[in-house]
Amino acid sequence: MDEYTDGFLMVVIAGIVLFLLYRGVRIWLRKPFTLGSGIGFEFNENIQEHPAVDLLESAGYEIVSDKLKVPLAFRVEAQVMHSRLYIDYVVRKHGEYYLVRRTRERQPLEWTGAGLRRDILPYLLLYPDCAGVLYIDVEMGLIKEITLSTDLDDAEQASHITDIWRTR
Repeated sequence: MDEYTDGFLMVVIAGIVLFLLYRGVRIWLRKPFTLGSGIGFEFNENIQEHPAVDLLESAGYEIVSDKLKVPLAFRVEAQVMHSRLYIDYVVRKHGEYYLVRRTRERQPLEWTGAGLRRDILPYLLLYPDCAGVLYIDVEMGLIKEITLSTDLDDAEQASHITDIWRTR
């Protein structure tokens, strides 16, 4: 009888250990993804069909997350002001993450240093571990990769923009 009791006790202990390991891994996997900043977000894995998704996938990008809203809060003396930053997609290619912004008719991107600083720099500063921001124009079939460079000697590289995909 003692042999069965010892064996049963070992099976129960092993079951409890396996359950705790399983729960620990699930909690670890569900932690918000931060891309190296203190402001994280949880991936939106419900990716809806859109021509932008087709454009990104045809360029070799893996869609990791659909539209995200990153809440921001600013404290000015005693008052707290809230805002948000929208990310259309998070994609991955060659193990590197990119944030994606789509063109918007009501908010066109101004292709100057000041325009890029105003519209793109917040993304690059909030998520410094991302490889860059992809700005996509679905109608033109164009993907532009925007990265931040600190090489001030070469004005061309101060704001690196590359057309990396054009379907038309």
